[in-house]
Amino acid sequence: MKNSGKKTAGALSIILLICMGIIIALFAATPFLAKYMFSLYVVQNLLFCYTAGALSLWFLYELRKLILSVRDGNPFVRRNVTSLKRLSLALALLMADFIFIFCFVPSISKLLCIALLLLGTLCARVLAFLIERAAEYREEIDLTV
Repeated sequence: MKNSGKKTAGALSIILLICMGIIIALFAATPFLAKYMFSLYVVQNLLFCYTAGALSLWFLYELRKLILSVRDGNPFVRRNVTSLKRLSLALALLMADFIFIFCFVPSISKLLCIALLLLGTLCARVLAFLIERAAEYREEIDLTV
């Protein structure tokens, strides 16, 4: 990978760490902010927020592992397939979380989030399949040399 690509991957990794820190700070602040954020369905909204936060942390962690692997020059390995499948699962669970809160507080923006999460889930699944095939081809080539 070119030097600029490694710098970009490093910058993305730092941005993901900052995002993870912000989510952790929001975990701590949510009980204090709840009285200002939610007027109805407080328990359901808190459940939604904590679940979405945990799933977002998991998603960012897996994405960071994927970016670091690509930065190191190993994009077509099995652990990236596992990370992509986990990303897909995290997005699917996050979509289920949005469907849950949509039942209590329906809005167009939540429907849009559900649609985008479905699209992201499908894209991550397809990309996992493609990387898996590429890893198989790479292993075959490595064995024939």
